[in-house]
Amino acid sequence: NTMASHHRGRIPSHLAPAVALLFAFIIALPASGDPLGQLCGNSGNFTANSTYQANIRRLSATLPKNASSSPTLFATDTFGTLPDIVYALALCRGDTSAANCSQCVATAFQDAQQRCPYNQDATIFYDPCALRFSNQNFLSSTNGDGTLLLLMNTQNVSAPVKVFNAAVGVLLNATANYAAANSSRRFGTGEEGFETVDKGTPKIYGLAQCTPDMAPADCQTCLQGIIKRMPEFFSGKQGGRVLGLRCNYRYEQYRFFNGPSLLQLPAPSVGLAPAPAPANVKPPPVGGGEKHREQNG
Repeated sequence: NTMASHHRGRIPSHLAPAVALLFAFIIALPASGDPLGQLCGNSGNFTANSTYQANIRRLSATLPKNASSSPTLFATDTFGTLPDIVYALALCRGDTSAANCSQCVATAFQDAQQRCPYNQDATIFYDPCALRFSNQNFLSSTNGDGTLLLLMNTQNVSAPVKVFNAAVGVLLNATANYAAANSSRRFGTGEEGFETVDKGTPKIYGLAQCTPDMAPADCQTCLQGIIKRMPEFFSGKQGGRVLGLRCNYRYEQYRFFNGPSLLQLPAPSVGLAPAPAPANVKPPPVGGGEKHREQNG
């Protein structure tokens, strides 16, 4: 019961919070191992057996190994000369094994050329990795181009929506802070108690990641820009994911990542039966929460 929607938009270099994103189309979530989705660019096409295609193939022979052998599971490279130069970036999720990383990036090169046939600019996302190759030098900036892929768990939560949204905001912001400041992989996972609100689903799980070449402040800015819009995209939904090339996050009511949670947060102090007259049952304030305001600048 998961649906994906592609949002296309341009985020300016300072990642202003007010961004207009347009629905492009909606697809059913593919089976495990298949691409989550792809974004085909508009910077031109190449022909079969061209130099550009040969340059993609050269990169596809080296980038999977370069990414999987890197301590940060990340690699960028270029090959060729103008006008046939190809820029490429591969990022594997921080909890992925080297073998799965290499296989995912290799598959991504193949699938991207099938799903964006003869397109000089293609981005493709999977659970374990993401890949982009392009004739445009997108490696020169870590801001990204503002193109996002949204994936939604269509099941509604049973808990009060505003309380749930606020709890997710707390979890994602803490996980994003960890990824930006405490991890060379720019990767974080977390779990938050929720049993005080809903005994049936006592935890919420989150993951956040940036490309490891981003400075901590830039990683945090990138993640905050998409986390603050969680109530707009996924209000009251059991899970959601925003995938950009430079940063991404996901939350669910079940554990979806490998290994222990890097962060553990307590449950919100609401709904506690023993309290005779709770003075404050409001969820903790969180950016993009109940009182959502967008500011330009």
